Amino acid sequence: MTGIEERLADALAARAEAVDPASVRPLPAVQRVGRRRARVRGVWLAPVAAAAAVAVIATVVGIVAHRVVPGIKEGTGGRMPPVPGPLHGAPLAGSSGLRLLVAADPPFVLNVDTGAVRPVTGLNVKGNPVLSVLAVGKDAVVWLDRRAPSRSIPRAEIYLVRRGTTRATRIATGWQVVPADGGRAIWLVSYKDLHHCTLTEIALDGRTRPRARPISCSTQLIDSGSRPVLVHGRRVVDPATGRTLLSTGSLWAIADGRALTSTLTRGCPGVSCLGPGRPLTLTDLRTGTRWRLPWPSPISFTDQAVVRPDGRLIALDFADPAYQGGGTQVTDVWLLDPATRHFRHLPDMPAAVHLKFTSMAWASDSRLVMLAQTGGPRGDGNLVAVWKPGQRQLALRAVRLPVRNSGSDTFVIW
Repeated sequence: MTGIEERLADALAARAEAVDPASVRPLPAVQRVGRRRARVRGVWLAPVAAAAAVAVIATVVGIVAHRVVPGIKEGTGGRMPPVPGPLHGAPLAGSSGLRLLVAADPPFVLNVDTGAVRPVTGLNVKGNPVLSVLAVGKDAVVWLDRRAPSRSIPRAEIYLVRRGTTRATRIATGWQVVPADGGRAIWLVSYKDLHHCTLTEIALDGRTRPRARPISCSTQLIDSGSRPVLVHGRRVVDPATGRTLLSTGSLWAIADGRALTSTLTRGCPGVSCLGPGRPLTLTDLRTGTRWRLPWPSPISFTDQAVVRPDGRLIALDFADPAYQGGGTQVTDVWLLDPATRHFRHLPDMPAAVHLKFTSMAWASDSRLVMLAQTGGPRGDGNLVAVWKPGQRQLALRAVRLPVRNSGSDTFVIW
């Protein structure tokens, strides 16, 4: 086994630690792209524990200046910096106005300002099912897999939680799910049997829109950040029109009409595990023009890509579950402007975190929000980190959370 393969195995093992090994099978893209999950990759049940990734703990230090990587002119050269410490930044002062729907058994809504936690009702979580949450417009969908050992056909329960509520209502049964029609519906891939699948658009009230159409069961249904896509082999297709958007090895995200992709390394099914210096590619979907971009991080593993609602920034997370072969898990977030093709380092990165419990998402007002667990002098702790354009530090707030035992690190911002 090569060094890359060993590190990939370590990565998958670290993220699958809390997941029943017998249940490892293709998972719906409620997690990410390039993945991704966001993380576009083919998603697997083990890596879903890291659906998203980013994290934090409070240790206030000096200001860290942003670094810009202009196009292809700068690379890492394979150099690995010292092992990072827990994430630092400034305290999150004042009211944030943030409420987070967090994946757990059962999921819960966290008021970041008051610390209040309210569990979501309407779900039977007996038996500790695998559970993820996904933003659909202003609302959210809960994806719940009971992992019945005798069941041969992948099948999950799909629930709707309306913004501002804590009541889940079941609207469908299927496997892969992503937002549709501007957040007014979902696309759903379902198994009829092990060899026959269908694609259906379902309104949030549970009503099927067009008639279900046949689809290959090997097709991945992905939320690319700005639009849903189907990925079959190397083809990326618009599910509404059937039009091929591009051909690629691994899709990270689509933002502002440009697709960020990389090349899958052989032996890494569904996971982009390229080493430092391997180029990323940005493709203009209108003209077909392609630009090669540098690999900005010294970390070899990709984890999550999330697109800002206006499409003008992509937050890319690079993560290593065994940094420099040691026991430290590290996240490293970079911001890509798809218009200028420039990378900028997120302040206070890289940072040591627990990858199974870290992820990030954009708020509607262009704030990047992270929910994470990380170590510190008083033991492990959970924090919310907030960054908005122009800030030279992350703003951090410690929060007390219930056990996050659903096998997913996903959350939705309300």
